[in-house]
Amino acid sequence: MCKYLVACLASVLLFLSGGFTASAEGLHREEVLSIVQDAMENQGSISEEVRSKEAIEGKLDQHFTDDFIEKFVQANVVKVDGGYIAFGSDFAPYYIPFFSYDKNTEIVYGKNGDVIYVQEEFQDTGDGPVSMGKHVESVTLKKENGVWKVMDVKYEKGK
Repeated sequence: MCKYLVACLASVLLFLSGGFTASAEGLHREEVLSIVQDAMENQGSISEEVRSKEAIEGKLDQHFTDDFIEKFVQANVVKVDGGYIAFGSDFAPYYIPFFSYDKNTEIVYGKNGDVIYVQEEFQDTGDGPVSMGKHVESVTLKKENGVWKVMDVKYEKGK
């Protein structure tokens, strides 16, 4: 009886402490993928209308770290009549990749629970107007002021 009670108590404590959650800060796979998808939609939305540079940066601040926003804006945002906008491109730097968000999209939690890596290996696309060899694209999330945000986006060939 005593062993049963100890086992039950240990199970309850593990459950309450999140001991079986294989994620950073209790974030589950679906939540991580949702953060990345929302960030991707956020990036795409800044190409919908001309805005002030401050408005673009403010919009991106919801899903991206300050350092990332600075790199993204410098690489992708252009001045046009009436303000600034980002024009889309197949190879624009710092854009969230077009992940499949299925079993091919891998999530790796940092050892200290302070970063999360979302990555996917893309196969050779073969012939066509836009052709890319086998490569890995990844997004790094980091907690900033209590909110998980995109810290980096990488494209690596030949992995």
